[in-house]
Amino acid sequence: MTSRTALRRRTKRTLVAVSVMLGLLSCLWCLSFLWLQMSKTEGALPPESRMPRVPPGATVADKSMECASGGCWRTITLVPAAGQSPEDLAREMGLSEELRLPPTVFDPATVYVGARPKDGELIVHVGYQ
Repeated sequence: MTSRTALRRRTKRTLVAVSVMLGLLSCLWCLSFLWLQMSKTEGALPPESRMPRVPPGATVADKSMECASGGCWRTITLVPAAGQSPEDLAREMGLSEELRLPPTVFDPATVYVGARPKDGELIVHVGYQ
């Protein structure tokens, strides 16, 4: 009976520890969500993981961060592959129209992604909605 009691005690401690950790992680996630909602126009930038993937053949000419009264956003300038127009590159990347990416677990805010051709290059911008 002693080993059974010890096993129950260990199982109970493990369940309590896991529950506490999950509770703390949930609280941290909620706090990060609230922080983003309150300060997303105050210089917050989406992580680089939310940037669209650059297809093979296209090259990154420039990466920058820009800010204005509406907030901040990441910008990348892409040079299309030889024989490809910036409009074709935008279609290949799924950026013919502006996109709204839903929140994720690690980035709990809506992200917009847009692109526009300029002087033979494709300017891609990513920011919080």
